[in-house]
Amino acid sequence: MTAGTAAAVRVLGGEVSPFTARARLALELRGVAHELLDEPLGPAKSARLLAANPVYGKIPVLLLPDGRAICESAVIVQYVEDVARATSCGGGADGEDCPLLPEDPYERAMHRFWTAYIDDKFWPALDAVSLGPTPAARAQAAADTRAALRLLEEAFRDRSGGAAFFSGRDAAPGLLDLALGCFLPALRACERLHGLSLIDASATPLLDGWSRRFAAHPAARRVLPDTDKVLRFTRFLQAKFGVDIDVSK
Repeated sequence: MTAGTAAAVRVLGGEVSPFTARARLALELRGVAHELLDEPLGPAKSARLLAANPVYGKIPVLLLPDGRAICESAVIVQYVEDVARATSCGGGADGEDCPLLPEDPYERAMHRFWTAYIDDKFWPALDAVSLGPTPAARAQAAADTRAALRLLEEAFRDRSGGAAFFSGRDAAPGLLDLALGCFLPALRACERLHGLSLIDASATPLLDGWSRRFAAHPAARRVLPDTDKVLRFTRFLQAKFGVDIDVSK
């Protein structure tokens, strides 16, 4: 896997999947051309997915040119970074030097820590705002999401050092930016669907500015799905799981 290798690297995933977006953003920032192989939704896992990820049967899966597969988005990002560093492929698709992790060991650990927090705490709360089984559960999920965002506001202050991104750089995002940024379409869709304000200038001013900068980055513009598409997908999931809410908004 080298920068600029066309069509050799493939990502088995879904266009509206935030975890697929995370893996693809890492490839984009490290200048690795790739092809998205859409994994259709359905009650049964496809044979292709089960062959590529027999342990979890989940997307995304990074399919390497030699036939090997790497699963789990955070692992994929780390692999992309390790290969880029080992092969000195630092230039991203937009002509930037885009290391995904800091050089300092402590900062690297902090970026991994907050990535795990986003996956373990923030995302389940945000997901439950739309898919919680009862109104009380969804209200609690909204409160939990806001609490998580307040902590991430502090994390941005500490990790960014006043720069534009969590990475501590003004030009290029890194691992922690990707970790949270891949959920921005789902967050904006949730806000619109339920009339909420989760990231805004009053509650989380630092994240509000960061979210706009991240969404405007060329790599994010190429990869992140349109909010309307994510909103429609969320409504599909609500209908699928029988979530009883007013979806007329």
